[in-house]
Amino acid sequence: MNQTQHEGSDLNLRKEALSYAYIDCIATTAGYECQTKRRVMDNAGIDLTIEVPGEMLACLSPKVDVQVKCTSSDCINGDFIHFNLEVRNYDRLIDTRSIIPLILIVVLVSKNTTDWIKNSANDDISTRLGAGAYWISLKGEQSTDNTNTKTIKIPLSHRLSPEVLQEIMRKIAQREDL
Repeated sequence: MNQTQHEGSDLNLRKEALSYAYIDCIATTAGYECQTKRRVMDNAGIDLTIEVPGEMLACLSPKVDVQVKCTSSDCINGDFIHFNLEVRNYDRLIDTRSIIPLILIVVLVSKNTTDWIKNSANDDISTRLGAGAYWISLKGEQSTDNTNTKTIKIPLSHRLSPEVLQEIMRKIAQREDL
């Protein structure tokens, strides 16, 4: 058995669970609630909702819906992540009719699952999550004639962190475009 497989578990389900947990860690550190959506909303293209508990800049509980993808493929080219997104998901993300902003977060992980989480070599309490999350808003982008996938280019400068998530939520609270 190689290091990327574990008897009795599906690698894609493990990637999904890790990506949700990673984003939840970022949201928790920022002081926000992160909720995993049920299957019916997942089928509609919304995997998570991140919400501010309470008021932010005179806005009550601003929130963002998130479509999450996780990959271990080598998709960095220059200053961008090139991610092939299914057209049905792309169409949902470009739609301008949503009241709640919807963003795409792509989580990159190693092909080797043993690299996903590491305890510190020192005797401290540090644990490193071997993942990186990158976000983009596609609202208002042009539709595609593609039938299967659309390549999305996400700038490496769009790395998600607690501070970046706080800025995203400030923009949402001020009703600014992302």
